[in-house]
Amino acid sequence: MYPRLRSLIAAGACALAVAATLAACGGGSSESTGPPQVIRGLGFRFSAPGAWHVKRQGNEVSAAPKPTAAELVSVSRFPLLKPYTPALFAAATKELDRSATELSSRLGGSVKEKATTTVAGERVRQYLLSYPQNDKDPGQGNFGSRLTYVLRGKTEFELFCRWDEKDAEPDYCAQLTRSFRPT
Repeated sequence: MYPRLRSLIAAGACALAVAATLAACGGGSSESTGPPQVIRGLGFRFSAPGAWHVKRQGNEVSAAPKPTAAELVSVSRFPLLKPYTPALFAAATKELDRSATELSSRLGGSVKEKATTTVAGERVRQYLLSYPQNDKDPGQGNFGSRLTYVLRGKTEFELFCRWDEKDAEPDYCAQLTRSFRPT
């Protein structure tokens, strides 16, 4: 059996903390001027809108139009207990599906989509989540988020894109998955 992917728990805790902060501070604008910027992290790179602010914290690099914006792209890197190979994809998919459902439930939301797609030449698992921006006041609306897991060797990369769900999924989400590259 493939080793349990524990990073979903960490992602859920981060999402809850960010959601609470955003509910208190308000959103931002997803508008970008100029060409995209290339953002580098430890062992990866990706593109984000050119005018967005970059933040590095621990194993995560994120970009947003301003610190309290609903709009966000990020990549986190986590070690795996055992090396991942493409032969483990079916077992990893079952575990990731179960964990994504648990995460969305803890956030008070739901998994709206589960899909297998390709990112950086790798078969990956991707989820569309919907959850309240403020768990104490669900009337404030929901976040939409796209969560993509790229497994390579002993490393798990989590690509995360978030927006205000009242809007359509923004182009910067596709830009994140299209531009992501392990290095």
